[in-house]
Amino acid sequence: MRYFQHLFLTTLSKVIFTGSLLLGCSQHVLADAVDDFIQTTHTATYDCPDDKFIPSLENYLKDPNISAKQRTQLKVHKAHWLICIGKYEQAQEMLQALLTDPELDKASQSYASIHYQIGFIYDVQDNPQRCDFYRQSEQLAKDKFKDIQLSSRLGLITVCGQEQQSIGVKLGQLFSLLVYYSSPKDQQALAHIHNNIGLLYSSIGQMDLAAEQYEKSYELGLNVYEEKNQLAPLISVITAYSGSGDYDKAKLMIDELGKRNLKVNTPLSNSWYHFALTRHSVRTGDYETLRKSLRNWEVFLKQISSQTMQKLHEWYTAVLCLHDQDKVCVEDFLARQNNDNLAMPNRLAKHIYFKAFIVRAHLFLGNSEAAKQSFEHYTEVVQEKVKNQQSSGRILGVANLHNEILGLESSLAKAQKQRLQIIILAVSIIISLLVVVYLIWGRPYLRKLETDSLTGLLNEHSVLTQIKKVASPVTGKINTLALFEVNNLNAVIDEFGYQTGQKTLQHASDCLKHVTREKDIIGRIGTAQFVVCLKSIEELTANELFGRMQSALNKVSFKLSCGDKVEISASMHIYSSASSLSDGDQVLAEIRHVLAKA
Repeated sequence: MRYFQHLFLTTLSKVIFTGSLLLGCSQHVLADAVDDFIQTTHTATYDCPDDKFIPSLENYLKDPNISAKQRTQLKVHKAHWLICIGKYEQAQEMLQALLTDPELDKASQSYASIHYQIGFIYDVQDNPQRCDFYRQSEQLAKDKFKDIQLSSRLGLITVCGQEQQSIGVKLGQLFSLLVYYSSPKDQQALAHIHNNIGLLYSSIGQMDLAAEQYEKSYELGLNVYEEKNQLAPLISVITAYSGSGDYDKAKLMIDELGKRNLKVNTPLSNSWYHFALTRHSVRTGDYETLRKSLRNWEVFLKQISSQTMQKLHEWYTAVLCLHDQDKVCVEDFLARQNNDNLAMPNRLAKHIYFKAFIVRAHLFLGNSEAAKQSFEHYTEVVQEKVKNQQSSGRILGVANLHNEILGLESSLAKAQKQRLQIIILAVSIIISLLVVVYLIWGRPYLRKLETDSLTGLLNEHSVLTQIKKVASPVTGKINTLALFEVNNLNAVIDEFGYQTGQKTLQHASDCLKHVTREKDIIGRIGTAQFVVCLKSIEELTANELFGRMQSALNKVSFKLSCGDKVEISASMHIYSSASSLSDGDQVLAEIRHVLAKA
């Protein structure tokens, strides 16, 4: 009996030991897996985490067996992602809670990153505390975490210490950083720096210069940033072009934003797109587009937390109300401006277009005294803007800017010889960088602007430009163009999805490329519309060619992986002229109007 008791106890002990060993091994495997995940998904502060890793991150956070350090690292990564999709309040709540953890390692990358991210959120909210957090994160990251240190430094240069340093000094500091980071060719950092130079130029009203910097940031970011982070510089480019009054370039960039957003398609990116389209409609007086874009924008605004965006939506809604002569709506908006909690934020309320709108609103309501006071405020803003632009002109003088950079370099290298070497090297690198950026990204980017990214055809702006250059035909011949429309595109998308809709347009464009001649002008001018222009041709021949094109389009079909067959249904409208097509855009507008009625 004792033997069996001893055998039972020995076996039980072995089972317990083996179970403990397996549990220990399992926890060790989990720890390694989480560490590998954290290392794989690590993202620089000036880029955005990839959405595809978020479900795995959430699963790890639910696991009670991960370490406290790992949990903190995962939450910091999640907060970074939340910021990138516009969930600022949720990210801030998570970060503030992490700061209260007494066991948080104050020498860790997570601690430095928490301070930077809170600083960034405060920056978006225009909260003065942003500078305190930027200073702390810069000190915490110094010589340890390069991306956090650079982002914090850029935040301090761009938005902090305005009273202590001139814009010239700040520009000098940014150009010095540009030189430093061009040596290791860190394109992510370079794109980030160019964006901040653009911010400074914008702050002094130099919108053309700002647009150049934003475009450089965008071009560099296309190669290195995660897709949704590529859109932020585009918004800045659009803002700069709108601010400079170049609405044609602004519209080109809005179209580019719309195409790129088809892949990103987050509430924040959709909100950006409809904000850009709404503002452009306001500036150009396109009130029908404004009406549609406001409705679409409102849908996505409900899914993000951005007080600034919400206030802008309220303002542009009031602009439409004024156009529609909706007295109650305009009165309600003006009443909210007298309530500190509901009024437009001070930074936006000083905008010259907002001031002008307030004057027009009071005039519409017949309140001449309020209109007079508002006009005086508008005049003050205009005068201040003129004064600032005159000052910025002096700041941007080549000699003055050179002296600012020279002074910064001399503080870093007191010896005359070293100072001269640094200046020569800096100038050489900047010149080389500009040449390289132009040769590698500039020319291809300009060509890219002319092309529709989905079909490879000319885009609307480019094809219209070529059509309007078509000369008058020889005697007895005509210039003629046809507008083809894929009528069943929406039906295809509804039944098979957006990607199949894209394939449908690609098949249609391939068909048109195949049936047209090399000398014909062909392009995509709308979501489902294509234009083909035949130059100096006999009318009978032109009609035969267009008939073949429509017939070919209506014969296009392709099979999906599921076995379903997709067919194209296309309509056509022809316009002919015995003269040039310099009024091609007006002609297309009329054709579209006819088709829309039909």
